[in-house]
Amino acid sequence: MRVLLVNASAPAYNLGLAKAERYWMAQHLDVDCARDVPPLLLYRYPVVWISAIFSWHVPKLVSLAKVALDGGAKVEVGGPGTFGVRDLIQRATGLTPRATPDPRFERQPGNYSHVFWSRGCPAKNCSLGYPKDGALPICSVPEMEGWRFTLYRDANPAPIILDNNLSALPRHHQEHIVERTSACNYPEVDCNSGFEPRSMRPETIALWRQLPLKAWRYAYDELAERKAVLRVLDMLDAAGIPRRASRIYCLAGNEAVEACEQRVREIHEWGAMPIVQRRRPLDWIGGPLPTLHDWTEQKLIDFQRWGNRLAGGMPFSEYRRGRKDRHAVGTLLSAPAEAPEGTG
Repeated sequence: MRVLLVNASAPAYNLGLAKAERYWMAQHLDVDCARDVPPLLLYRYPVVWISAIFSWHVPKLVSLAKVALDGGAKVEVGGPGTFGVRDLIQRATGLTPRATPDPRFERQPGNYSHVFWSRGCPAKNCSLGYPKDGALPICSVPEMEGWRFTLYRDANPAPIILDNNLSALPRHHQEHIVERTSACNYPEVDCNSGFEPRSMRPETIALWRQLPLKAWRYAYDELAERKAVLRVLDMLDAAGIPRRASRIYCLAGNEAVEACEQRVREIHEWGAMPIVQRRRPLDWIGGPLPTLHDWTEQKLIDFQRWGNRLAGGMPFSEYRRGRKDRHAVGTLLSAPAEAPEGTG
């Protein structure tokens, strides 16, 4: 039997599918990985798994799932991108997506380019979600992976570490990660999701600087975090780590334009580098992007480009997009025809 694994978010690396590939190979089955479902070759694949990392790739996942189902394959869909649109996917395909880590292969041994040493996050002061129906916004990680950490002592090291809150992990587990990773002698290690400013301590910096970190990543996503971010900068200064090594994630769209601009400009003034990211709801699959405060979708796009390119040299009010930067609002993806209104 042959199994087809399809990454609807290609070319982005899909760790879940990489583990799924090894899971099927351990059962002595042939596995093919692809970006699409080939209708004329479906007779080769009685089993098709399709994964989306981001919600805006779900329309493609739905389309591919329908092709595979029409071809008679046994289809499964999943990935973190399906979390906010599980009902939509089920209505469109009849399939229940696996949005959380799949226990069949989450701990699958193997050498991967990315790694999770833990799952979950206990941070209850994080407001990275998107407010709906007047409720407070809440980050999706604790809902998907749990409020308590699940520690993976037996994970294989990799140069890109994806854990959601490294600095809040138990000290013994942080030491375990650094020791195991250091033994691999990687020329560069990237803690991609970064550290959490409120849980950073001088001893955290002393431990993690033993690795050849690509950057010190942490977030300044709302003005209320300013004090904690400045405390991290002071600790890094005391450790002799240059400020240009700080890559500070900066969310745009969650506060008014003036507040978001203040955060970006402060990061520049502090000598660090902002990484501006547009806020997008977990159920956004394309079409017009819902916005908050005084934002529009085009203003968010312009702000991200300004913040990541030109914020050190001019205020946002002076930014003028060039012809090549003009964006047709709402055309990143088209919502599938069967998607009900309000899901985008």
